[in-house]
Amino acid sequence: MDRKLALPQTQALNQPAQRRRGATGTILWRVAAAALAAGVWTTWTLRGHHTVPGALEGSPDKFDWYALPSSENIEWTTCFKRFKCARLRVPLDWERPEGPKAEIALQLLPATDKDSYKGTILLNPGGPGGAGTAMVHEFGEKIAKITGPEFDLLGFDPRGTGATLPRAECFNSLAESQIWDLQRGLVMNLSDQSIPLARSRAKVLGARCRESLDGNGEAGEWASGQYMGTASVTADMLRIVEKLGQDKLQYWGISYGSVLGQYFAAMYPEKVGRVVIDGILDAYEYQSTQGLNLPHIDAIFGSFFELCHRAGPEKCILWAPDALQIQNRVFAILSAVDREPMPVPFAPKGPTVITMDMLHTIMFTSTYQPIIEFPALARILVALEARNGSALAAVPQLFHAGATCECSAASPWAQLNNEAMYAIMCGDATIRPEHDFTTFFTKLSEMSPFFAPVWALHHLQCTEWQLSAKWKHAGPFSADRTAHPLLILASTLDNVTPLKFAQAVQKRYAGAALLVQNSIGHSTFAAPSLCTARAIRAYFGNGTLPREAALCEVDELPFIGDTTVNASDRGLSAEDADLLDTLKFLSRQMPALHIF
Repeated sequence: MDRKLALPQTQALNQPAQRRRGATGTILWRVAAAALAAGVWTTWTLRGHHTVPGALEGSPDKFDWYALPSSENIEWTTCFKRFKCARLRVPLDWERPEGPKAEIALQLLPATDKDSYKGTILLNPGGPGGAGTAMVHEFGEKIAKITGPEFDLLGFDPRGTGATLPRAECFNSLAESQIWDLQRGLVMNLSDQSIPLARSRAKVLGARCRESLDGNGEAGEWASGQYMGTASVTADMLRIVEKLGQDKLQYWGISYGSVLGQYFAAMYPEKVGRVVIDGILDAYEYQSTQGLNLPHIDAIFGSFFELCHRAGPEKCILWAPDALQIQNRVFAILSAVDREPMPVPFAPKGPTVITMDMLHTIMFTSTYQPIIEFPALARILVALEARNGSALAAVPQLFHAGATCECSAASPWAQLNNEAMYAIMCGDATIRPEHDFTTFFTKLSEMSPFFAPVWALHHLQCTEWQLSAKWKHAGPFSADRTAHPLLILASTLDNVTPLKFAQAVQKRYAGAALLVQNSIGHSTFAAPSLCTARAIRAYFGNGTLPREAALCEVDELPFIGDTTVNASDRGLSAEDADLLDTLKFLSRQMPALHIF
């Protein structure tokens, strides 16, 4: 087959070590922020903030965010046992504050060390389109072990996402959206008709979203789709900080969340407190090219073969005496599926046929969180090689979710919303239909011939998007001085936000520190590193910046496992051992929202 990958430079990776206890996991379509979980109520209130009496009743899957009254102040209501929830009313158009309002969903995990209280850290999981409320709900207690117990953690849903209003919804129901998704065509290829098909689908979604998000026809004056841009979200963040009674922003943003951090530091440099941005997408790249992001992805997937070989036959089911043999075996499996797709007639989610295009996308997805996804991919490939339909039937990620009928859907969709993603990303973009997509696709294919067809779809959608953010911050994305220097985090090999982006951003924000984690995958969350976690805690706790050219090693590698035998051999304290367990949990369980 003609989709070849070059093996990576292995010296960038840690050396193999003793095997840790086996950890299980499946390759996940990590486009979903986790659903809200069950809870009772807590009684602690933030100092200085009013709390609405009483508590919302009902199970979390029926939790109705919109039953919460919105207010121009933050009025906390206890929710989900240990959280506070609120909806903050802000101007839809910041240039016309007297007009219609947006209502921003907020969910807060209160600090547990109230005697040493240091304020609130805002969180954004990326996307664009990821819901911060879901992030803090599902992972807030784990993240607090990194930041420290003296901070509140606050997840907010940016405009168009989660429980915030207005929402970016272009279909009449979840089932209608799922049916549309099932009609998706093949992965694009420069040599066939897949690009015209993909462009036609992009036109359809662009037209649907214009109809849904472009107002009531009166010149689209209050069209919600014009007010979901990153500049407006940044202004919302400032208002949240002000309503919390804080002088400056404390923030941790991942992936697209790093764009929000760059916008904020450029627009309000005097309001920058402790701001951590991770998995850096350069704001200039985000606005302009929308997608030439893949210089490292082939090397990351190439490390699949190298790490499998180094791990040995007990840890990698595809092991062979050298990495090239593993690579050849994998491509032989892919070629066989390409020639004869694999039928799976009996499975819990119904029948399917496993195609090369399906595998292509799964392999792309595996580069986000290799620790959990590489071993799962290896098992899928071995099952395909054996034509083992029973084994494949047990892998839920190989099957469409299907259209479902929700009898009660009081809560908003919890997953990453593709319409919100495009409303934000394409609304911010400078590219338009006259853009030469074929030239872009050719350049991207030169960067990554194997994975370009998957990634390019997002760029193509933006060329056919029919709504533009009314308020755009065109730059500069820089600051001669911020009230406090930024902390920038990056992996040595990131699949969609390459290290060069982080290096460029650091140069533009005076005093910013860059910490590089020697790992593969998207953001530093992709691999556990006590070194990185300690640096983050020191930064939030007392403002300490890492030294120049700081490099942190990781404590676990895909296939290989722990880089040491166990915590006691390293002389770790009980606190550090617990922190390492937390980092391992997050590297496996926290979704890497799949665009940036």
